[in-house]
Amino acid sequence: TPDIMKRYSALVLYSAIVDCMAAFMSLMATATIENQEGSIIFVYLGPCQLIHESFCYAALAIHIQSIGESCILLLVSFAYRLWSFRLASSNNGVRPDSRAVLFCICLIASIPAILTTITFSLSPSPPTPSLIQHPQLDDRLFSVFNMTSSNLLSSENILPRISIGYIIFLYFAASPVLFVLRRKLLQKIMSLGAISDSQRHKDIFRSLTLHMFMPLTFSVGFIFWFLDFFEILRLEILQRAIMPISSTFTIISPLIVIYHLQPYRKFFVNVLTCSSRAVIVNVKTSVSVTS
Repeated sequence: TPDIMKRYSALVLYSAIVDCMAAFMSLMATATIENQEGSIIFVYLGPCQLIHESFCYAALAIHIQSIGESCILLLVSFAYRLWSFRLASSNNGVRPDSRAVLFCICLIASIPAILTTITFSLSPSPPTPSLIQHPQLDDRLFSVFNMTSSNLLSSENILPRISIGYIIFLYFAASPVLFVLRRKLLQKIMSLGAISDSQRHKDIFRSLTLHMFMPLTFSVGFIFWFLDFFEILRLEILQRAIMPISSTFTIISPLIVIYHLQPYRKFFVNVLTCSSRAVIVNVKTSVSVTS
């Protein structure tokens, strides 16, 4: 990362950690979703079974809550870009190194995801005898999340309803806020005109804009689950597709960063062509020219 982007690199690093963790846990669990008797049933097909069933529950919880964490990181990213503009204007264009502060903000913003990960791990209900004898679940490791309750405000099965409801609520609440922040950030960038720093801001803005649509991969999986849960359309291929579709953001997100942020793109291309030394020289030269 060149000096001019070191402040933003804290967000890139933290997002990379979340993406890697989500991808690894998704691979470990490799879960499919079935809906029986008003319950959501996760069937584990991955190598987590070779370790312990508790690890399967934790892997699934971390993967699912990382979807909500990605929404929070997007909010932090847009808010930070707006804040950096205001900070520069109040300090005559000088932006202090705020990497430590930004990383701490990301850690604090992760507290809801950590708490819901714990509740999600503790949420599985004991399987009923009919589920144990179900032909599709015979000799398989699975966890049951009972979503039934007498009314919406009832404390019955409260943990699974809160854990899954948090992700759905966060997605629908974060989406309009992201569009508002994006509009404000675009106005700030357009006001820069043709100054030398504007292109870097535009590259980051394009990257953030594409990241805004990453949670939509979760909404596709949510539609498949909705069709299956309410027995509108029940197909095994849809049940198996829910979790892989929800995991695609962990692959696409790093590719967006590599493609749209020029220093990372140059470094990645030159590493592939075995000329990484040239890219370091080029990056340093471009930074000194911009400075």
